[in-house]
Amino acid sequence: MNTATGMAKMKARHMDEVSARSLRGVIAVLVEQRGVVNAAGTSFAAHLIDLAIMQLRLTINDVSEEELSGLADFVSVGLASEDKPN
Repeated sequence: MNTATGMAKMKARHMDEVSARSLRGVIAVLVEQRGVVNAAGTSFAAHLIDLAIMQLRLTINDVSEEELSGLADFVSVGLASEDKPN
């Protein structure tokens, strides 16, 4: 585990409910803003907001980079097996 990941996990573990509630409020605002920028036709900006939302959700739920990578690997293996002809 690298230093940045270790620090992020340590911060997430110590996150109290007030901090988590605050981050959930930020997520709600970002979701609204994503709708605004998407409606304006700026899909790249909406994608960047989606990434910020995902990062905040990962932080709130104490999901590590390793866990996210494992999930991505699992999903990609499943998708690859669906693409194979029978």
